[in-house]
Amino acid sequence: MTAVQWAELVVILVCFVLAGLASGTETALTSVGRLRVRYLAEEGSRAARILQRLQRDPNRFLSTVLLINTVALIVASSATTLLTDDLFHAWGVPHEYVLWLALLVSLLLSVLLLLLAEVTPKTLAIRYAERVALMAAGPVDRMATFLSPVLWAVTIVSRALTGGRAAKAPYLTEDELITLLHVSEEQGVIEEQERDMIHGIIEAGDKSVREVMIPRTDMVAVERSATLQDIARIFKQHRHTRLPVYKGDLDHIVGLIHAKDLLLFYTLSSAPEFKIDKILRPILYTPETKKVDELLHEMRSKKVHMMVVVDEYGGTAGLVSLEDLLEEIVGEIRDEYDQAEEEQLKIVSPTEALVDARYPMDELNSRLGLGISESAEYDSVGGYVVASLGTIPAPGAVMQGGRAKWKVEQARGNRVELVRLVADQPWPDDALVEAGFAPPQRQSKIDADGFMQEDR
Repeated sequence: MTAVQWAELVVILVCFVLAGLASGTETALTSVGRLRVRYLAEEGSRAARILQRLQRDPNRFLSTVLLINTVALIVASSATTLLTDDLFHAWGVPHEYVLWLALLVSLLLSVLLLLLAEVTPKTLAIRYAERVALMAAGPVDRMATFLSPVLWAVTIVSRALTGGRAAKAPYLTEDELITLLHVSEEQGVIEEQERDMIHGIIEAGDKSVREVMIPRTDMVAVERSATLQDIARIFKQHRHTRLPVYKGDLDHIVGLIHAKDLLLFYTLSSAPEFKIDKILRPILYTPETKKVDELLHEMRSKKVHMMVVVDEYGGTAGLVSLEDLLEEIVGEIRDEYDQAEEEQLKIVSPTEALVDARYPMDELNSRLGLGISESAEYDSVGGYVVASLGTIPAPGAVMQGGRAKWKVEQARGNRVELVRLVADQPWPDDALVEAGFAPPQRQSKIDADGFMQEDR
């Protein structure tokens, strides 16, 4: 081989290496996570800061590596053509075989390019994405600066063909974050309780106050004209620390009273006549459409623990406390006076259950596997029954909901209080075990091939 032919061979090998590096760099830069890069940058990594800058303008680094890759492949193909042509002439290959040998060389070159400049570099880059991206960030950034005039022209043409700038995508969508939480919990990175709390914070921005408030029908309040003994009896009976005060009806709430103020008045006051106005505190209002996270921020900033929820007509829709909002994040907060969840949902047999009408419908649907579609029309079991029947049911009313038959056991006035569910199949195993029942034995059957199959 002559010096020229050796030079052509060296050019081919160098182009192979450049194409492989460009291909692997492209894969690594697009595969490494933005959150991880941000963390490394905040930890002081200079390469991570450069990589962060590249990720903010992906067109810049993509154009750079693709330009290098394309030029390297073109030069490699051209050098291969020149080298094979020189060798065919030097070896005296008959003219009728040159075309077939050229096709064979092209096929071999394509296979080598695919393996050495595409598949292998990309595979390694995916496996070591972070390491490769950090190593390549500096050279790519400098190369992009050097090629900036060419890249500017390429970018102008690219935007003209694609219709302008691409919209900036967020680091992580809400659905991706929720998936990441579940994966992190499965891998032991975070605890289940931590996952649930973060999930609750995310969902707080989607839930309205209407979904978490105490409905008007369940409110405990006192009339403005109530006596000291009446108020003390209500505090003792319901174990609340704050009670709203109304005048005439619940649509005219004038304030709230605190058990601490009542106790101080009772022990320190020597006045013979009690007036509720002496311990009355102001109360704030909030619309039922307000989001939970917004209201939580407002209540913290205004240092209040209770607010009246009003509907679109200005009437009282319910009551919301700081505890109600926090429960959406940290889960149920119960004290020794709260009704236990087991009392609200009682599984009396593998196919039968009694449930308080105030029990959350989505939780019942999940625990008992009822297969009922979610709806914004109701939040509680009682709301689901009323929405399904289209009327206020009387005791004994029966309906079919999901895979269970529903019967209203207790109702008072215009509200449902207790519902009985009878299912056609046993409740889920985890619900039965939690209620103290043994999961039913699953029958097995023989399939057509003679293997045992579990009948589910």
